[in-house]
Amino acid sequence: MQDLYKIGNAQTTGSRYFQSNYFSIRNGRTVFAVLADGSIDHINGRKCAILAAEACIKKFYAMPEEGVLEFFDYLARFVLRETRRFIYLGKIPALSLSLLFIKDGELFYYTVGNNKVFLYDGRDYKILEERSGQAAFGRRMVTGMFSCGAWEALKEKEIVSYLEKRQHPFDKAQQMLKGIIDKNRKEAGNATVILIEGAL
Repeated sequence: MQDLYKIGNAQTTGSRYFQSNYFSIRNGRTVFAVLADGSIDHINGRKCAILAAEACIKKFYAMPEEGVLEFFDYLARFVLRETRRFIYLGKIPALSLSLLFIKDGELFYYTVGNNKVFLYDGRDYKILEERSGQAAFGRRMVTGMFSCGAWEALKEKEIVSYLEKRQHPFDKAQQMLKGIIDKNRKEAGNATVILIEGAL
């Protein structure tokens, strides 16, 4: 069975010692993606992001047919409880969490913290500012998530120039990452780019 979506991603630690951005993507006839950022250059930031990403993927398999946005709210509360339960020594990270789910031409999203979720329809690029919502999603449209280190480095015009290219999302994501690294911003932290394009 052919996947309905093309996926691309790229990641760097930047100037940080620890990688505190973790993500996971499940692709097929639907797609589910999660990006978690532990937000600080500390081992607990890394642990927090791993726990959040793994918890979301495990819970994804119990997602109901209806009420996706309500499920995302539940998922965020569950992740918060789990991080408070298990990550308790040293610094407690301020977790950023973003979720995307696409099914039957509909995009559902959720984001809190410093990550950004976007939608590009081939003409207009926009950041999805609300904590959660949904939008139509079709062929050749692109959605995705940027961690703080990625969206702070790239201007909107630069992002659109990458998205407009007729390449696989993986190649676009790698080029975005190169653009971020080439800026060589001092003290720039972890940067993660995730792109999802409608293939059929």
